[in-house]
Amino acid sequence: MQSPAKITKPCHDPPAMKALGLRARAALLDLISALVTGRGVAPGDRAAVRGSLALDGFRKAARGYLVRRLLRPGSREDDVTLLAPALDGLFTIAVSSADLAVGEEILRSGRYEPHIVAFYRRHLRPGMTVLDVGANVGFHALHAAALVGPSGRVFAVEPDPRNVALLRLSLALPGAPAPVEVIEAALSDADGMLVLSDLGNRANSGARFTHRDRQTLERLVHGPDPRFTTARGLRWDGMQLDTRIDLVKIDIEGSEPRAVRGMARSLERHRPTVLSEFAPSNLGDLGGIEPDAYVTWFLERGYTSSVLEEGTGALVAAGGAEIAARLGTRHHLDLVFSPT
Repeated sequence: MQSPAKITKPCHDPPAMKALGLRARAALLDLISALVTGRGVAPGDRAAVRGSLALDGFRKAARGYLVRRLLRPGSREDDVTLLAPALDGLFTIAVSSADLAVGEEILRSGRYEPHIVAFYRRHLRPGMTVLDVGANVGFHALHAAALVGPSGRVFAVEPDPRNVALLRLSLALPGAPAPVEVIEAALSDADGMLVLSDLGNRANSGARFTHRDRQTLERLVHGPDPRFTTARGLRWDGMQLDTRIDLVKIDIEGSEPRAVRGMARSLERHRPTVLSEFAPSNLGDLGGIEPDAYVTWFLERGYTSSVLEEGTGALVAAGGAEIAARLGTRHHLDLVFSPT
């Protein structure tokens, strides 16, 4: 793996940079590209780069070009680890240049899932405890840690070794939010080994399936080059029943029903708010449950349900029919289950 390269957030060009002519700025970007990626600006990209330099300024154009260059599939930079400032410098996060989903959005905008960012800012306070199930590379876990502060706790549960390594690197950086405890495992309703697959889509670190049965995963995975490994399955109640939880964020590609069954006693005892992805096809295929039954499971335990709107970050109270209407043709949406 090459040394980490840091892509700084875009900002207005200083006067000295603006004084440079377009040709000089293009030459400077060519030099930076050679230093960061090992190659200068590609001949086919030069016209577009000049246009971007003229319209967007040097820093924004340079950032955009370098991110696109590093994230091109099949390039020699596939395994570069990048350090990106997130949420206007609130923390720095390590991402893979081969990650065309979560990592690319963070590198491009410094944000990921802004509606969840807005929800965290409204809901989390210093001293709270957050359980992040399906933490991925740790964007939301790091944000939660910054909000709950040293007096709070964040548990980041993630089964994929590559994502865990990136999260641990982020936590080792100077000024990293504290505290975050990383658990390399998948939460389920029983302890034991699970099959883990990347769906044949290695560029998307946001999509990982777990199941006890490999054949079930093989029927569902349609990517060109799927990998199947193993991961620990853990029941939260079996190891952390006495740990107070204020918020559970859970996004594990349809395995949510098994995970919440494994923390049923904790939910009853501590009454946390639960922010959950709701993907009906995944719930049926991997969770073994009808989507309505997943919502009902919470309602029967004294929770109310709301939709967390992606566009506005607003919470809209909704039951089964309203949830289906708001889902429409989308693959998933995010639900918030609040204790009453």
